[in-house]
Amino acid sequence: MNRKLPLAFAALFAVTGCQSISQLDQKPPTWTAVYQANWEQMANCIVQRQQRPLLTVTPSFSPGRASIVVTNPTGAVMGTFDVRQIQGNATEVAYRSIYGGPTTDAGSDAKNIADRCARP
Repeated sequence: MNRKLPLAFAALFAVTGCQSISQLDQKPPTWTAVYQANWEQMANCIVQRQQRPLLTVTPSFSPGRASIVVTNPTGAVMGTFDVRQIQGNATEVAYRSIYGGPTTDAGSDAKNIADRCARP
């Protein structure tokens, strides 16, 4: 019985690591925050700070917004940032992660990156 438990966890991690962007977009954001910062500078900063070994960071820019997709070496989506300009110089950042809520390592790490990017 105990030998099956690690195998079950391995299967769970394999399944959660194979989500697509459209599947992740169906989930509610892990966290959302509003910053008094330029949206384009925020997006570029997030892209730069999210770069890590074994991760691919792919930004897509359109007027007033950016979508930043973080994938692992197999191409599975690990998380997405949706950065958009709201009123004036304010920027809303919504982050979605396959790993769960804002208090998880993935959620809090992404929040810390966005918080640092909002500082001048």
